[in-house]
Amino acid sequence: MSDDQVGPRFEPEGQERQYELRDPGTPTHYANFFTVTGGRDAALLAFGNMFGPGQVIQLESKVVLSPRNAKRLALSLGQLIRRYEQEHGEIDISTGQQQPPAGPE
Repeated sequence: MSDDQVGPRFEPEGQERQYELRDPGTPTHYANFFTVTGGRDAALLAFGNMFGPGQVIQLESKVVLSPRNAKRLALSLGQLIRRYEQEHGEIDISTGQQQPPAGPE
């Protein structure tokens, strides 16, 4: 999202709230690798890029979420994927092949 763009945020029972997002100077990273770990009090999402014959992974960013916000993220991603697949067809994750990133919608 660009500066000052307003977008939906997941809320239980299908309710959406509108928030103004401001991100001047916030870096954007592409990731072809991620890992999720966590425990009782937090979830750690790490994003990076895998390259080279040795399958080297360069981590680009890490995000720590509370379990509540991790669940909200999971539900929001589920909604995003359902909408994408309704419009563009099922995303095949069985092959391990990277699909090119979709353009802005």
